[in-house]
Amino acid sequence: MNRTFFIALILLLLALYGYNCQNPFSPPIVGPGKAVPVARQTDPDSVLYNLKYSYEYRDSLVYENCLDRDFIFFYKDQDEEQLVEVEFQVTRDGRGGDIYRTNRLFKVFDDIRLDTWIVEPLAPARDRITEEIYEGRKVIFHLSLRDTDGDYNYQHLEATGFAEFRFKISEDGSWRIVRWYDRSI
Repeated sequence: MNRTFFIALILLLLALYGYNCQNPFSPPIVGPGKAVPVARQTDPDSVLYNLKYSYEYRDSLVYENCLDRDFIFFYKDQDEEQLVEVEFQVTRDGRGGDIYRTNRLFKVFDDIRLDTWIVEPLAPARDRITEEIYEGRKVIFHLSLRDTDGDYNYQHLEATGFAEFRFKISEDGSWRIVRWYDRSI
């Protein structure tokens, strides 16, 4: 066999091998990839796919990318005598924001599962705050949170309910959640 041909064959095989190697510690943040099944946010359903993924894999970067910069989370405070609607805005720093609270949730619980995740379309709706029209989805879910390593007394919490999401296209062309209404009781 010709020495030049042999060297070229080895270089070609090394190039193909290097092309297929991936760094598992540096997965793609957004977009389809072989290392992490994260979808491009081309519609509301792909955003919800990424949201579910972010919870189950405790991935705060994917979670944050699902939220629009004008994002607000609404829920009913069950501890009050009378149900009160509370809102959290998406803030990166400080204890008052949704990102901070979700990061804490991801750190406390080692096993997060959304075994039930049923997505239903909602009619577009006009936002009462901004007057913008947003696409909508309703998600019926069952959330299971477990502290499996005992750092927090082996807590196991579960929640079943439904949430309504409102979406818009952000400046970069990706769909994101702009309103999240937790309708669970």
